[in-house]
Amino acid sequence: MPSTFSNWKTDNYKFVGKAFDFAYADRLNKLSPVVGEANARSIDYELTGSGGYGEAPAYDGSNLNEGSLHRGFKTVITPVEYTLSIPVGYKEAKIDKMGETRKVGTKLGDSVAMTVYLHVLRMFANAWNGDKVGGDGVSWASAAHPVASKGSSGRKFAADPDAGTYSNVSTDAFSVSAITAAQARANRFLTPDGMPFLCDFDTVLIAPELEEKAKKMFGEDARLMPTRSPEDDTNGANPVYGMKYIVMGGGADGFTAKQWAVCDRRLMKELVNIVYNTRPMVLQSPQDNPLKDLYTAYTDFGVGWGDARQIIFGDPG
Repeated sequence: MPSTFSNWKTDNYKFVGKAFDFAYADRLNKLSPVVGEANARSIDYELTGSGGYGEAPAYDGSNLNEGSLHRGFKTVITPVEYTLSIPVGYKEAKIDKMGETRKVGTKLGDSVAMTVYLHVLRMFANAWNGDKVGGDGVSWASAAHPVASKGSSGRKFAADPDAGTYSNVSTDAFSVSAITAAQARANRFLTPDGMPFLCDFDTVLIAPELEEKAKKMFGEDARLMPTRSPEDDTNGANPVYGMKYIVMGGGADGFTAKQWAVCDRRLMKELVNIVYNTRPMVLQSPQDNPLKDLYTAYTDFGVGWGDARQIIFGDPG
């Protein structure tokens, strides 16, 4: 009996850990198409934007053409620790070992997943917030993003005024024409080294209130749409049919009712990251009380973006 009693906490951990891992992954799958992950190995992490050497000059047959790096910007992300502890009593586990321990693991996994998820939603919600700037010194949604930097002093980058600026904001209401206008604008963006910005704006991010409209625009029923021109009463093919969308809002966080964005999801995963010093895990904490089994969910993470060319934000106000 003493041996069986001493093992009750060991048996619990198998159920808690497995339920925690499943719940965490399941919650964050929703964001994975447009938000990447990175591992930090120091107190902070530098998320690098685009940059390059520019177009190669013609070779004159004898002299090599030495180039120089035209720099983008780096955003410093500093992960923060988060914890939540839940006890399991001996009687609870004895009566319903699998049910109680799995419930604790699932709910702890949900809590940690939602903590990360809410930080991502708030990052998007703060895109227009001038107090939340990236490595280029302006908000993520800005009409005056510097195209390139002229170098850095420590970790602070100075914009190159000669390279100009670009805007990744739209004041148009969410519509087919607003999306196609944004796609066209993105294809005119330049990289820091003056090259065309190659992108495929294939994914739309929307407020929950816009989901019904998104389903009509991108779903099977929206393949053909009536044209609005009085000179043409035929149906025109919907140019955004087949695009994917993600609802970027929930509760009081994320996009407000009319906000939306369109982006290149491949580039988003490279340039928008959840940075982990420690990925979410659940720990079994030693207790003086033999009748209490304490589980602590722990993670150390931060979120941030390294570039703004891969997304255009819409807010009609």
